[in-house]
Amino acid sequence: MSRRCCSPATAPPLEDDDLLQEILLRLPPQPSSLPRASAVCKRWRSILSDPQFVQRFRKHHGKPPLIGFFNQSYHVVCDFNPILDAPDRVHANRLSVPKSRSSTGKWRFMGCRNSLAVVVNGGRREAVVWDPLTGQQHCVPFPPGLHDGPPSSFYGWHAAVLCANAEDGHVHGDCIRGPFKLVLICNRYEQAFASLYDSTSRAWGDIFSTAIENKIHWTRCSILIGNVLCWSIYGGDTLLFDIEMQSLAVIEKPADKNAISDSSFQLLRMEDGGLGLAVLSVLTVKLWERKLNCDGVVGWVLLQKTIPLKGLLPSTKPVFIVGYDEDTNAIVLSTGIGNFMIQLDSMQIKHIIKRNDMCIDMFYPYHNFYTAGNTSLSTLHNQKNPLVCFAGIHYSFFWYVIAVTLLI
Repeated sequence: MSRRCCSPATAPPLEDDDLLQEILLRLPPQPSSLPRASAVCKRWRSILSDPQFVQRFRKHHGKPPLIGFFNQSYHVVCDFNPILDAPDRVHANRLSVPKSRSSTGKWRFMGCRNSLAVVVNGGRREAVVWDPLTGQQHCVPFPPGLHDGPPSSFYGWHAAVLCANAEDGHVHGDCIRGPFKLVLICNRYEQAFASLYDSTSRAWGDIFSTAIENKIHWTRCSILIGNVLCWSIYGGDTLLFDIEMQSLAVIEKPADKNAISDSSFQLLRMEDGGLGLAVLSVLTVKLWERKLNCDGVVGWVLLQKTIPLKGLLPSTKPVFIVGYDEDTNAIVLSTGIGNFMIQLDSMQIKHIIKRNDMCIDMFYPYHNFYTAGNTSLSTLHNQKNPLVCFAGIHYSFFWYVIAVTLLI
């Protein structure tokens, strides 16, 4: 009986660079994952610092995690509030809003999308699109047509930014380097004016207008439904700007005239991608959705699902809606003991800010991959901090076990 030839010894899994990269790609997308893994050895740090690997890491995970909220107060002060627990918590000082370059006018925060943020200065007639992680900025003067006439009030300007990169498999996270679109809204004389800026051509398009009965809600940022940006109007109506069709329109609020008060409603992006509306009434959230009704006409339909806040929140009144994250379908509520985030699909609740008084500042969600591409890995590797507290043989063994587990 012939003896079977022994196959040559194969290299340990972690000695194969290609296999090691496949393993590291599957680390969680949380901020601490790559910096901690980079502390294992120089070889791992070299892989994790490679921009191509970072891009693959983002593509593998798809949606970046929610790392915190920018908080806009009525006193025009905007701060970053991290919401993750240690060791993933990003220090608030790492993400600071651009300072005004002059005393003319004040900056107002308008929200984030695709890892980009936008602020406007009505006095200076300019908007700034910026990447909070890198600090890179792109200043965009307002279109000439919106310079005409008396200046709009501080709360009369609204803006939204979104990535316009059409590459196959593009993943948001470094969009300031790529093309983006900026939509500017001016609310004046019971009318709304809108124009679209394309960073590729560095030019504004035509100015569109439509009549609106009330002002655009200055404490509600836009939400994106397909190719349509939507803004809340005081009283409950919705302003729509279709990016592809280049059109501006208004849809009326639900027929229930008593359903909405100005501090109690929030536009939503529903699970099927449609437009929804959350209405807070006596510690209960009622949900509406734009869909075909029984008459075959598209309109607001009250859904059977309601969300009772009693039992989820401590016994505290009043409660206000102060923010919304369209990517996770979560609303932010303000109470007398702080701010809570409630995921509307899973009903998960998190106490994100604790305080002893009511605060009605607005919360704007910020998603991004806070990875090796944004952090000095050599500094993390050498300094003594919680992210690398297990560096050395025990830490290497810890990551080896994780890596082998991921192969199974």
